[in-house]
Amino acid sequence: MIRAIVKGAVVAGTDGSAESLAAADWAADDAVRRGLPLRLVQAVPPGHVRTGPVTSAGPRERVPRPAGSAHPTADEIGRRHPDLSVTVDQIAEQVLPVLFSAADSAELMVLGTRGAGAVQELVLGSTTLTVAGRAPVPVVLVSAASGTGAPSGADGAGDVVLGLDLAAPDGRPVEFAFAEAARRGARLRVVHGWSEPLRDGAGPDDPDQALAAALCPWAEKHPRTPVVTEAVVAGAAARLAAAASHAALLVLGRRPRTTPVSAHLGSTAHAVLRRVTLPVAIVPHAPAAT
Repeated sequence: MIRAIVKGAVVAGTDGSAESLAAADWAADDAVRRGLPLRLVQAVPPGHVRTGPVTSAGPRERVPRPAGSAHPTADEIGRRHPDLSVTVDQIAEQVLPVLFSAADSAELMVLGTRGAGAVQELVLGSTTLTVAGRAPVPVVLVSAASGTGAPSGADGAGDVVLGLDLAAPDGRPVEFAFAEAARRGARLRVVHGWSEPLRDGAGPDDPDQALAAALCPWAEKHPRTPVVTEAVVAGAAARLAAAASHAALLVLGRRPRTTPVSAHLGSTAHAVLRRVTLPVAIVPHAPAAT
């Protein structure tokens, strides 16, 4: 019997590569932290899976499988997390439609990347960057070289790092970063920046006040989460990469897309992805008011 898709699951895109296996492992750990089920989604060529019922998303083949049913990734996750609910969906459809459909019902999506350096070879229209630039939910990019993150320490190991643009702050990335740090019992490190000269209106008149306003609602909600801040005026990408060198997770915001087909990650996000191997969460800003 086809099981109903669980709303609010952590979703990982899989294709059998080392990067997607790392993404699935990271997604399983995060699903446990969140207390949510895990859904592994794989797009396969039509005719390579058993034909299942037509779903509400359209005429396509869908075969969900519970953990322990001849799916090595799900079986390994089940051994590590025996209490975690894991569903495997193999869908006969092109990759992008499968991932975007899965994102519509997800709490979080996790995808594999080729890691620092190799990301330079990815064009903006590639699968991973397209989904990260257009999905309505946060997308975490995980490379095969990503570590699990050590406990927080003075050198920044295990921190959650948030890159915050004070010229255009948004609450969703801030909320995501605070919640991730709280779930991990980790420190939140906020690297914030603006463009000089401030007197010409390129940034906030009072950066300290702007930072306090951006962080206050979530700092009050998570009073046990320690927060450290660092100001950056130029070279934000390099400084973010340095601040996150021993971190468990880097969180970046993504502004609303300006065209229907653009994958709007922004120059800073692209530059950071070229420099780091740790997991990077791309969190969409609130939709622009109409």
